Amino acid sequence: MYQKVPATASSTRSHLIISLTVFFIGYLLVFWPSLARMEGIWRHSETYMHAYLILPISLWLIWRQRERLAGLPMQSTVWPALFATPFAMVWLLAYAVDVNFVSQFAAIFFLQLMIWSLLGHQILRIIWFPVAFLVFLVPFGEAANPILQQVTADMVVYFLRMVDFPIYREGLYIYTPSAVFEVAVACSGLNFLLTSLVLSCLYSYLHYSRWYKAIAFIALTLVLSIIANGIRAFLLVVIGEKSNMAYGFGADHYYYGWLVFFLVIMLAFWLGAKFADDDAPAATENKVAGKRTVTISKTALACLALILLLAGGISRNIADTPTPEQPAQLIHLKQDIAGQSNWGIQFYDGLSRDHWLSEHGVELFVASYAHRQERGDMITWHNTLYQPEQWSITAQHPTGSLLDGYSILQLVNTRGQQRAVLYWYQLGEHKTSNRVAMKLLQLAALLRGDTTPGYVFAASVSSDQPIEDIRQQLLAAKQQHLVDLAP
Repeated sequence: MYQKVPATASSTRSHLIISLTVFFIGYLLVFWPSLARMEGIWRHSETYMHAYLILPISLWLIWRQRERLAGLPMQSTVWPALFATPFAMVWLLAYAVDVNFVSQFAAIFFLQLMIWSLLGHQILRIIWFPVAFLVFLVPFGEAANPILQQVTADMVVYFLRMVDFPIYREGLYIYTPSAVFEVAVACSGLNFLLTSLVLSCLYSYLHYSRWYKAIAFIALTLVLSIIANGIRAFLLVVIGEKSNMAYGFGADHYYYGWLVFFLVIMLAFWLGAKFADDDAPAATENKVAGKRTVTISKTALACLALILLLAGGISRNIADTPTPEQPAQLIHLKQDIAGQSNWGIQFYDGLSRDHWLSEHGVELFVASYAHRQERGDMITWHNTLYQPEQWSITAQHPTGSLLDGYSILQLVNTRGQQRAVLYWYQLGEHKTSNRVAMKLLQLAALLRGDTTPGYVFAASVSSDQPIEDIRQQLLAAKQQHLVDLAP
């Protein structure tokens, strides 16, 4: 199973270079679709631009430990390769139905286990943090935006009332005597929170050797980040109100935000330094003398090679349904009113799409999608049931079971107008308003070879009626126009 290689400098260097180069090239070839989408998110979102620094930081952390690593044996091992197998399977399944969040995490976890398997336990004990740090390459956390928006709005209202500021709140809208402020997605503070998490983890590794101190510092930094974002939003409301909106919401909006964030991080680092451990990881401690020996596990290499070959081969054979340049119409007798509506429902790149007005004044929308398309997907971040920049959710009413139900959203905009949206996703006989459940239904259909497309159905009305009256109105429109549209 094992082959001992003479510990000469040339053999050590050659085996390191050859093994690592071959497997990392193979890794890139197999997982490139997920890695490329990950980088696309970094490039187009300010929230995740810090991810460009993660790999350089990890490499620097490894470089600063080069003297400790110099004499350690490279002993590849099979167990991490075996543990990597389920992540390759998860990646394949998530890739098949375009669940980018899951596929990207699975790709990074596979990379971390591959590094462990190739380099062995002793080396990983030294570089465990730089390898674990790679998890921050994955853009995650957007699911927390609604919660963070609510927390921010709660803090803003609390602070304003503390200073006797006259306000009225409705959902995420805060009304003052001269303006209306919305705690939008950009105001949730997710970018501050993620940056704080990355910096606090890095700081903890460099300054603490005791795990409870590291956890306490990370928790403190995250709490301070959330509070700082609430203070930032509070100050912007006060500045905007007092200056009649002359200040606080132009370019200075970002300057104020990052200034507050910088001050909070400096405060956290100042506090953290007072409790730093003297025996925290250092670059030159515990240097191991001697020449490196290389022990290659043929089983580990074969296992990793087999996983990469199978994952690459299967992923290349997953067929994509061609996406039409313009979605077809299912309801040929109805006029598309998308350009005349203030609803703002947006679903791109489907196989078909219709948006029309019923004779009773109810807007109806239906779109269909293949389980996997050349372009576009039904469950994705830019497909929305309403225009987030215009509407804010005040209530959500799920009805029925997980696989036989729907939901109603109650919305309000800055002018006080109200709108209700009834919606569900459908595949075959299953109807759900849960996006995760719909993705699992698509995956199950894909595995059994069922090409029946999935649908999104929605009905909406501008109304301030009681929810039961709205429910009956929307259900009646759905029953009349949509009941027989899908299988």
